[in-house]
Amino acid sequence: MSDTKTRSYRLDTKEKQTLARDGFVVRERAFSPRECKTIADDCEQLGAELLAAKRNTKHVVGSYMFERHDGYGINIKWEPDSPDLLMGVEPFAHFSEALKNWGYDPRLVDPCKDVMGEEDIVLFTEKINYKRAKKGGPIILHQDYPYWAAFTPIASRVVTAMLFLDDANRESGCLEVAPGTHAKGEQKRWQTTGLRNREMDLTAFDASTLIPLEVPAGTAVYFNSFLVHRSQPNRSENDRRALLYSYQPAGNPHAREIPRPFKLTDG
Repeated sequence: MSDTKTRSYRLDTKEKQTLARDGFVVRERAFSPRECKTIADDCEQLGAELLAAKRNTKHVVGSYMFERHDGYGINIKWEPDSPDLLMGVEPFAHFSEALKNWGYDPRLVDPCKDVMGEEDIVLFTEKINYKRAKKGGPIILHQDYPYWAAFTPIASRVVTAMLFLDDANRESGCLEVAPGTHAKGEQKRWQTTGLRNREMDLTAFDASTLIPLEVPAGTAVYFNSFLVHRSQPNRSENDRRALLYSYQPAGNPHAREIPRPFKLTDG
């Protein structure tokens, strides 16, 4: 799209109504197949560099396995059942100029202005989900809010644009969301220590309210920090990669500039 830098991509009236009711908005094929391939190639290059770098100790924290790479200022998430397989990377904008620039594409930023209700927004953090074919594990049922609240007092203002680089369906572990939960505040959490204290109490939530978002590559989904969501394992023959750009009102520090409130050994 040659005019993406000049066009407005703000939510229209119908989308705003959908947002108010359900707490999320879906725009299919917002990015072209060529753009998705370019972005995916940059994600793979970053992943290859991290795999080639010197390894640090891996820690099981809550439901996930992490490795902190202080040299890059990046947290690497590994598949717990395949600890040499990348699950995710966060943050990355300071390490990849190309991926940082995509995070300021108006097709992602403009809708998030409306979700947040702010005109001047900046990145809070960024994440790559690799979700590899046949081996990509689940992302547990959660809200973003408890994780953001450990870093910033404006966690309730943070909103996310999720960009799918591959087709997503039930078999490949598409995003599943619980409509309306964006307006119900924080859900009940496990009463434990460490990172798992930020995980939802699964016994206190009706998972039958979740709906799968089966969408083609290039689709973007926009939502706030209270929307309940998850994804199942990837049982397909194809990767189901996605980028998540999370935004905050301008004037606030990026998450990587804020001292970490816990050590990787917590939980």
